[in-house]
Amino acid sequence: MLHAILELQHSKRAKLIKQFQEEVWYDEATQDEKLNEILSEIAHDLDFYEPDEEERNKEPSFYGDDRLTLEIKSAIQKLSQQIQK
Repeated sequence: MLHAILELQHSKRAKLIKQFQEEVWYDEATQDEKLNEILSEIAHDLDFYEPDEEERNKEPSFYGDDRLTLEIKSAIQKLSQQIQK
């Protein structure tokens, strides 16, 4: 899902981000504590993604597409490293 979020235009990302967050927060299937930690962290961080620049300017903690890409790529890298262990 994280790869799919990166591939979507910013106007369509919000729905998939919400779906990803719900799966992370309400899915009990992942037993690996570190994987859960990484997934929960990125799910939380995605709360601060705001595609609309005007809205983003109203709240300093909001970020746009550039940072979204960095956050997701970082999470994917952490997940890959954890899975390889």
